[in-house]
Amino acid sequence: MQQENTAHDNGQNSSKIHEILRKKAQDDLDAESHEIPASNPLETVCVGGLAFLALALCSYNVIARHFFPAYILDFIEEFQVYFVVWAVFLSLGTLTLTDRHVKSDFFVAMFPEGMKRAVAWLADILGLIFSIGMVYYGFEVAYQAYDFGDVSTTMMRTPLWIYFAALPAGGAVMGLAYVIRIKRKLVG
Repeated sequence: MQQENTAHDNGQNSSKIHEILRKKAQDDLDAESHEIPASNPLETVCVGGLAFLALALCSYNVIARHFFPAYILDFIEEFQVYFVVWAVFLSLGTLTLTDRHVKSDFFVAMFPEGMKRAVAWLADILGLIFSIGMVYYGFEVAYQAYDFGDVSTTMMRTPLWIYFAALPAGGAVMGLAYVIRIKRKLVG
């Protein structure tokens, strides 16, 4: 009899988990089916332009290696990395604002509504604190690279503070997005 109760309890638990997973999947599908809000056009141009430049430089080097080996440029890979890193960090604001960043909310979906709201508030406050730390320490890293005169090892000798400045820039746009999210919660 006890084994039957245990099996019945396990069946209820698994069906509850199955229902939660089904609901979560449906909510995700519903969230993806609506129109994605437009991001700031300036950000779109900057991020898209940087990604395009990285792709164009990569394409040039691939073609040059295959057809014109004498015209391979040493600094292309370095600039590709710079452009991609800047594009990724500048996109953090839009990703945060539209709630499309990587998150783990499987267990949060099982919480009661009040606790879900509390967790959302906590996540936004911690995200803002993280953003402030990213701006502060990112600035420290970029400034030290500037102060020490650190440059890359390629023939271009690019100042590394330009590369490291993506940290505080990304932290600033992400922090602004968290401020907007918190303001939206306060307003209702």
